[in-house]
Amino acid sequence: MRLGVDLQSVSRFRGIALHRIRRILFTERELAEAEGLAVDRLVERLAGRFSAKEATCKVLGRGFGQGVRWRDIEILADRFGAPEVRLSGGAHARAHEAGLTRFQLSLTHQADFVVAVAIAEEACPAPQDTRQATTPHPQGERP
Repeated sequence: MRLGVDLQSVSRFRGIALHRIRRILFTERELAEAEGLAVDRLVERLAGRFSAKEATCKVLGRGFGQGVRWRDIEILADRFGAPEVRLSGGAHARAHEAGLTRFQLSLTHQADFVVAVAIAEEACPAPQDTRQATTPHPQGERP
């Protein structure tokens, strides 16, 4: 299992959420889900989606620009409103390469902050080595 966490200040994200750069960060479907929200709620929602993308990227073990683009990770609401991850492009390729399946997300908002936690299962985890690990000892000392 792999875990990624991200913390985002909603107020610091405000300029990005209201600027045209948001079209680089978010897919049309992500923006459509936020359409019609009051400005404060729109900023909070996009900050949460941004944080979820960051947490997911950490699970993938890559930074943005390292084979993963912002819109390769799409965060949409399921039929109950819970966030879901959809991968494409470099993010999908990286997940496949790493053997990652079943991504899950959790988002929470409190005051001016949003926290995102992402996890993914590893399809075939490496077998556990049952041999006892040996620890090097300082020179001249024996256990």
